[in-house]
Amino acid sequence: MIEKLASTAIVQLAGVDLNQQMLPVFLGLMLVAAIAWIFLSRKLYNVVKHDYPSVYDKLGCPKLVMKKSFATNYRVLMFLFRREYVSTADIDVIRLCQGLRYIFIIYLICFLGCLLLILDKFNIAS
Repeated sequence: MIEKLASTAIVQLAGVDLNQQMLPVFLGLMLVAAIAWIFLSRKLYNVVKHDYPSVYDKLGCPKLVMKKSFATNYRVLMFLFRREYVSTADIDVIRLCQGLRYIFIIYLICFLGCLLLILDKFNIAS
């Protein structure tokens, strides 16, 4: 009985230690993903603006910093996740958009991981 309690306590302590180690990993991945998003989205906006002005207008003329609105961000995300970029038949645009989709998914997974770790730390999740 005592051995079972001791092994359970060790497993719980190992789980807590792992949680504390994963938070900086998730935050670091989120930082890298955010920086990659900035560079790739800037490149995508420039390519689409110069080569596909109708698509650029459809997206709401997105800019990296200025004239950012929820509607513009929503249009860009829907453009990425509905795979509307395939209609351009431009391999560079397709690769940029696929990269942005993957980065967004990685960022979202890391964000949810951080949220779960923080909730677990305060025993809110259980």
